[in-house]
Amino acid sequence: MRVPRILSFYVLKEILLYAGLGLLVAGSILVTQNLLQRLDDLAAVGISAADHLTILGCVVGMLSGHALPIAFLFGIMVAVGRISADSEVMAMRSLGISFGQFVVPALLLALLASATTFVLLAEGDPLARRTLRAVFADIASRGGVIEPGNFNRLDRKEARLLFVEDRDEENRLSGVLISDRTDPTQPFTVVAERGRFYFDSENATAHLQLESGDVHFEPEESELNEYRRIAFQTFDYAFDMSGILGAGPSQILPLEMSTKRILQVIEYFDQNDGRPPDEVRVKSKESYEIQLHRRLALPLSPVLFALVGVPLGLRRARGARSWGVLISVALVFVYYLLLSFGSFLADQGALPVSLAIWLPNFAFAVIAVPLLYRARRAEV
Repeated sequence: MRVPRILSFYVLKEILLYAGLGLLVAGSILVTQNLLQRLDDLAAVGISAADHLTILGCVVGMLSGHALPIAFLFGIMVAVGRISADSEVMAMRSLGISFGQFVVPALLLALLASATTFVLLAEGDPLARRTLRAVFADIASRGGVIEPGNFNRLDRKEARLLFVEDRDEENRLSGVLISDRTDPTQPFTVVAERGRFYFDSENATAHLQLESGDVHFEPEESELNEYRRIAFQTFDYAFDMSGILGAGPSQILPLEMSTKRILQVIEYFDQNDGRPPDEVRVKSKESYEIQLHRRLALPLSPVLFALVGVPLGLRRARGARSWGVLISVALVFVYYLLLSFGSFLADQGALPVSLAIWLPNFAFAVIAVPLLYRARRAEV
């Protein structure tokens, strides 16, 4: 089957045009949503303006592998819908262009999108997540949680507040006040003349090494007159930042692991009767298998979207662009709903991971068969 070159370039141009628009829209939504979810973490580690671009780049890297298939489906649905609505498909049919000749350019582009998605999910996404963790740890190690002259919250619940009068480039502090309400039965306040900040990245713990100060313990009940004060020469006040940075930054999650590392962990499980490696944070073998199969199954979605999207787009109707957008949203929703459901079933052990994670691909392949048959019978 010979595919006309001019037709191929024309179809590719149309799909790329709308896919680019879809990538811009879908990417903006995903990035904005992700950043909004991380605002508390960003504020808690004391992000500065200089760190914004690095964090934005990490978030884009994390989401690109998911945004690309969505954008490709949008491009397929809107481009094919417009071509069909403008009666260009009828003109192609009158020139002897078959359905197979029409769909080949879309499939070639789908294969390219699948290969790109595989690279992004297998390497780009985990690398971006590890980089983001490192950025958070670096900000914390620089004392980004401390802004002189303001009350700084040291956790999400604002149970710890820190005030310092001044801080120099070597993280030496002066005029330190700490309000700790993490234990409601024994709240206390620390006042120190000076101190120093350092961050233990191995345990995700920040330390304030204070000198020449007092710890003031408040009574449990306000009507009591009990009051205690303890003077100190040195005092190491430590607070956990694992809720923000992740427990033990050296023990990364399966999401952050390279595909090669995930395969090594799964192999360790198999060779040691299901016993996990000591150095990993997540001890469930299913978690690593789920992540591995997601990285294999998701890259095939552009091909399946093409096989489903092209027949659905071949409808001469008014408002083809709007119809294409609505169908794109519906298909993406169904695909990721099935993927989430499959992940849940795999995590609960209700289905084998290799079957559960591939559930949306199987479903879309089944849907594509009758759609392609009908489109083939109509010869576009």
